[in-house]
Amino acid sequence: MNDSLVFRRLKIMKALRRLPRHRYDLLRSAGIGASILILLIVPLSGLARIDLWGGRHRLLFAPAGFKPALAGVILGVSAMYVVTFLSNVVAGRMFCGWGCPVGQISRFGEILDTPGQEARRRRLALAKSLAFAFAFTLSMLAWWVDLSVLWRGGGAALATTWGLLASGTLLGHLHGRFWRWDFCRRACPIGLYYTLMSPAKHYGIHFRNALETCIECDACDNVCPVHLAPRDLMTPIPSPGGFSVENAPGRNHCLECGDCVRACEWMVGLKGKEPVPLLLGLYRGPQRIDAPKRG
Repeated sequence: MNDSLVFRRLKIMKALRRLPRHRYDLLRSAGIGASILILLIVPLSGLARIDLWGGRHRLLFAPAGFKPALAGVILGVSAMYVVTFLSNVVAGRMFCGWGCPVGQISRFGEILDTPGQEARRRRLALAKSLAFAFAFTLSMLAWWVDLSVLWRGGGAALATTWGLLASGTLLGHLHGRFWRWDFCRRACPIGLYYTLMSPAKHYGIHFRNALETCIECDACDNVCPVHLAPRDLMTPIPSPGGFSVENAPGRNHCLECGDCVRACEWMVGLKGKEPVPLLLGLYRGPQRIDAPKRG
């Protein structure tokens, strides 16, 4: 990670967290919560689940053999991937910014690593990070065992399942502390697909009225978690590293998380200017439109 870029992002995000709760925070919480609920509901309802420990496999809410249940699990996981892939056609990498549990773990890790962070906020972030990593690990484990083994299993079953939960929780927490957005930039398999495919043409981050209201503060550049230039996302990224495709435009790498828009709203608002030049949503025409110079 580029330490200077990480420090600037942490500093800006710290300032944004001190402001009244933003609409994006509420929407992101809803999106992340929906992802975890879907991961839990499918196996817990018996729509599809493998029980590697007790053999109580389920498919379409009824007991099933191992092979049919495994086919159901594979189909269910594939269906979720297909939905995220198809969403790319309509809204680019919106799932990355608003529905990915891994990204949420990264946000908790950032709070813990923010210089000068209040002790109370750090303790709360630590508790949330561990609780969320636990819930995420539990939601994935639920596809492969009947979760009743966590309190009804024998010694070996209890040790194995609780060991997996503890390991997954710790690994998730450590990811948020040390790997974070580099995973999104360089190693995420879904991100690789998004980089290869052309994202939505009329939805995403766009830059308008630049010469009238942009104050050239560079807050949007500094806060981007994957180190893009939100005001010009059509510029190719030559060497992103990892599994990412070289020379794809920045738009293909953009997580559409809206952090740059929040920073822009804050900085432009401090200067009393409007409208906000950086936006997230539907648009027509190029990603960047500069207002004509006057005089």
